[in-house]
Amino acid sequence: MTAPLRAPDTAQAVTRLRHFWRAPGARRRIPLVLCAATAWLVFVVAHRVLSGRVWWWQIPELVPPLALAAVPVVLLLAALAARRARRAAAVVALASLVLGAGASGLNLAALWHRAAPAPTDAIKVFSWNTWYWDQSVDSAMPPPTGTPPRDVAAFYRYLHAQDADVLLLQEYVYFDADSRPVRVNDLDRLRREFPGFHIATASEMVTLSRYPIVFERGINLEVADSRDTPVPPGSDWPGFYTVKTLRTDLRVGSRTVSFYNSHINSPVDPSAGGLDLLSLNRTQHEARKANLRALAADVQANPLPAVLAGDFNASPAMGILRLVPGRMADATPALRSLYPATWDDRWPWWRIDWAYTTPEVTVHDYRLVRSNGLSDHSGQRLVLSLSR
Repeated sequence: MTAPLRAPDTAQAVTRLRHFWRAPGARRRIPLVLCAATAWLVFVVAHRVLSGRVWWWQIPELVPPLALAAVPVVLLLAALAARRARRAAAVVALASLVLGAGASGLNLAALWHRAAPAPTDAIKVFSWNTWYWDQSVDSAMPPPTGTPPRDVAAFYRYLHAQDADVLLLQEYVYFDADSRPVRVNDLDRLRREFPGFHIATASEMVTLSRYPIVFERGINLEVADSRDTPVPPGSDWPGFYTVKTLRTDLRVGSRTVSFYNSHINSPVDPSAGGLDLLSLNRTQHEARKANLRALAADVQANPLPAVLAGDFNASPAMGILRLVPGRMADATPALRSLYPATWDDRWPWWRIDWAYTTPEVTVHDYRLVRSNGLSDHSGQRLVLSLSR
């Protein structure tokens, strides 16, 4: 049987511990760089485990993606310059770099990826979040607060300038003074502006195609718990909140290709009027997951070649992107930028717009197109072909 610890021994131990920390140079016994590297590694591990899985991790998810690569590099340099615990700090910093770099948004494939030349019958695709369509002083609705006035003619000139065969456009919607969505019916003008194009709409997505549309439908999300529905009480347009992907099957030559035009729910509650702690809630998180799961289920059951593009409201640092359909491959390697960013278009630091294809589709060219003040998102322009 172990003898009980005597009070004088305990007091002596506490006294020794106090002297240890109060002694000159005590802080150097555990170097600051090792503490910082360890703290960052703990954050990165927690982020990899929790991001996209629990709603209350949405605030840490807002970390700038580049920080997941930049911070460990800075810590590594500091560790190499340290006098004590240099090796331990360097190992910890390297571990956080290995774990986090894949979510940093760096596109190292741009250094070596070389796409094959496009065939003459390649499909030119343009995907873009329009920022409340053409809502401006020139349209029927005044622009929302914080949105600059826009020239509607310039809006259509920009669309024409993309010279696309397929346009996947999001935010085909206006918002009133109370931040409520208002349906847009611009089909007559779209037909005039794009004669010969086929048009499909669902919720706030619109797809225009030179190729015939043989099938179309909006993909409706379903939340497991009625308390998590993103539809505000009394909404006269529930589909705006629950239909966030428009699928159109296009007849391209002798083959049919599915195009998914997506605008995944924002992590920020649109009724909050801004980014605050209350606007990042469980309802938005569950709606985002339900949206991507509904999309994935449709893609998995679809045997056709497919293209998915749009505004995912998710940076490379957000684990919710792991719910992107498994059949889909990220088209990012075809981009020429080492750090592609699409938002905010004026000072792009985050990438939240993405493009994916199934293996039957080859990406020959992929570029991000600045919107010149017409939107807060850059557009995505792709040149694709089907495997023979």
